[in-house]
Amino acid sequence: MSHAISTGCNSLDRLLQGGIARNEITLIYGEAATGKTTAAIQVAILTALGGFKVLFIDSDNSFTQQRFHQICGSKTRSVSERIMLFFPETFEEQRTLVESLNNYITPSVGLVVIDSMSTLYRAAFPKADSIFNLNRDLTRQLAYLADLTLSKKIACLITSQVHASLKPSRDQIEPIARRAVLHFPGTIIRIRSSPNPRVKEFILERPMRADAVRRCLVEITESGLQDIS
Repeated sequence: MSHAISTGCNSLDRLLQGGIARNEITLIYGEAATGKTTAAIQVAILTALGGFKVLFIDSDNSFTQQRFHQICGSKTRSVSERIMLFFPETFEEQRTLVESLNNYITPSVGLVVIDSMSTLYRAAFPKADSIFNLNRDLTRQLAYLADLTLSKKIACLITSQVHASLKPSRDQIEPIARRAVLHFPGTIIRIRSSPNPRVKEFILERPMRADAVRRCLVEITESGLQDIS
């Protein structure tokens, strides 16, 4: 497997200096309907087309067969055989699943996706007996994923929902459970809307590269992420 997995969008691949990197977590965060799930599905499909298997944890109930078929096209059958889907319904189920991923990793697995890392965490928050324990569980999951990418030499792509930032020194939004979610990824991308609802701005927040492209515009189409025509 090459050093990175293509996103299928040339401008986004250039932003990432090749695509989604192996050996680390890549985080994509942004408001609703900015293309996070589309990006996750598209990267999963391209990984499968490269002959590798994908473990896709859909904690957000956003992976639909219709969207998968739209992006995948005529190769749906062969691709679907290489993507293993999981649907946890509680944060506890997500934790158990993440901590058992090693049981599913074989040399043929190239990518782990979690869409979204924060959905079930957010749902559990109001009912949690201990916020400390809830945050500890999220941190453990992320630490486990970071170790898994290094030990198994695979890529891991996670998405996160956002909420309004309470600190005026920061941007208007930030990922839910910011401290934990931003600590572990080696690459962080924020998606921001533009005046054109079909066009989104992808902003590279980590790693910081003074001499590199920092942002690009991507069109969200029925068939996935595409360069601006």
